[in-house]
Formats: sequence, C-alpha cells, structure tokens
Amino acid sequence: RRNQKEPEPEVVYVPPAHVTALEKLGILEKEKLWQQDKTKLYYTKLTYTFREYLENRYGVKALESTTDEIVGWLKREKFSDDLTTKLRNTLQASDLVKFAKEKPTDAENNEVLNNAFDFVETTKNTEL
Repeated sequence: RRNQKEPEPEVVYVPPAHVTALEKLGILEKEKLWQQDKTKLYYTKLTYTFREYLENRYGVKALESTTDEIVGWLKREKFSDDLTTKLRNTLQASDLVKFAKEKPTDAENNEVLNNAFDFVETTKNTEL
C-alpha cells in the first residue's frame, strides 16, 4: 500500500449527438428495410434514432414521450415552424405505420428519412 497512486481514469470519447444520429440514419438508409417489406422495422429504427438524438442533444426525455409531447416541447423551445412540422410529420407517419398498420408510399418513406437528416443537420451543435 505504499504510495500507490490511483490509476488515471480512462478517457472515453463520446461522439456528439449529431454524429451518432447521422451515422445511424446512414446505416438505416443503406439497409433498405422498407424496400424489403420491413416497413414497421424501418420506422421503428428511424424514430428511435430521432428520439435518441433529441435526448442526447437537448436532454429532453424523448424516448419516453409521446409524439404530441415532443411536438409540444419543440413549440415551447421555439423551434422553427418548418422543423417542427418535419418532426411532427415524421413521428406521426411512424405512429400510423407502427400502430395502425399504415402502408406508406415509397415517396413517403424517402421523405421521412430526408426529414430526419434535415432536422439533425439543421440542429446539430456546432459549438463543439
């Protein structure tokens, strides 16, 4: 026990929220799940990535929140109407697919992914 120094804490790099989200969205795009008739899985992964980004970027409990609660939070935080609309449309489309067995068109599937990319790119933290 003589002069034993405490080991230095290991430094673990945690990438910024937008880096992780964009990486996951890129992987989702390449998986082409909805083209393989796995639309529900596609929307589940998309919204999980979206909600995880909101939690990591803003500290809001998005994974446990409903779509309406998240949209209300966006409005309170004074996000632009365009961003709020994109997020709301994406989350509502996802809810319809996951819970009402909605079958979106190819254009709608592409649009929700593009909305997710746009939202992350627009709101990423550039102060890092």
